[in-house]
This record gives sequence, structure tokens and C-alpha cells, in this order.
Amino acid sequence: MKKLFLLGLALILFNACQNKPERFTTTSTNIDDVKALIADYEAGNWDSWATHYADTAKIYHNTWDNGVSPQEMAEALKGIIANMSSYGFQKKDSNGNDDIFYEQTLSDDGNTWVNFWGDWRGTLAANGQALEIPVHLTCQMVDGKIVEEYGFYDVSKYVLAMQAIEAEKAEAEEASENKTM
Repeated sequence: MKKLFLLGLALILFNACQNKPERFTTTSTNIDDVKALIADYEAGNWDSWATHYADTAKIYHNTWDNGVSPQEMAEALKGIIANMSSYGFQKKDSNGNDDIFYEQTLSDDGNTWVNFWGDWRGTLAANGQALEIPVHLTCQMVDGKIVEEYGFYDVSKYVLAMQAIEAEKAEAEEASENKTM
């Protein structure tokens, strides 16, 4: 009985000492890949940006359904930033602390995910209005490529600002037409 107990204890200790994959980290090659993705977005380097995705990758921004390809997402993002005189993620807060946070997690089912949180800031080209939008991305990584990405952010500030710009244009056009009559 004593031998059986010692054998059981040895097995428990052996299993406890096994090198298990790290479940959470803030430094990894996958995080470096997502940092490069963000840098390519900020630089408008769309060819390089697309290389961070697997050929079959699906991207879901503000939805759980109807994923799009990296090419389709690139076009949508280009459409938004075409209205901006500047844009990017704030690197430091007013106290000089990092304002962007990355983490890698290993899910219970063995999937590797990299999470990103940051404040996107942009200036509208039409009127100089500054916008700030908190962004969360989570990217499933396989062999250094993003195979699935979920992004969540509130675009209502952008939409309302663009609607106001369009309303101002329409009012100006109407005023111009009334003067010529």
C-alpha cells in the first residue's frame, strides 16, 4: 500500500512538473505579428498588411456573422481613412504610459488568440474634427498567420461626423442655388 501511495505521489509530481504551454503572455512572436499588422495599417502599407492573414482568413468587425476576406476589409478601411487627414493608434497616455495593450492567450481547446486594445485617433480632412474610438481586436493565429479576426469598436462618432459634413455640403449647395435664382 505504501509503495502504491509513493508511486501515485511520484506520478502526480511528474505531471505537475511537465512543461505546459503558457496560457497567457504579453510577449510572443504572434504578438509581434499583430503589432506589424497595426503598423502596416497605420502606414497605409496594404500589400504588407494583407500578408499577415492566411489565404482563407475571415474578418468579423462589429459582427459575429458574415466574415469578409482581408481584401474586402482593406477596401472598407481605405474608404474610412480616405476621409481622414491623419489617423492611427495613440501610443502613450497623458502620463506617458503605454496606451496600447497586447496579450496572447491559449484557449481551453488549444487555439492561440492575440488580443489588442487601443484608442484609434483620427482627424477628419473636411473640417479638422478630431475623433477618438476605442478598438478591440482578437486574432486567432495559426503558424504565424491570422486565420480569424474579430474587431469591435463604436463607429457612431465617425458616422455622425460624416453625416454632419454631408448636411453642411447640402446646405451650402442649396444656399448657392438660391443665390443664383
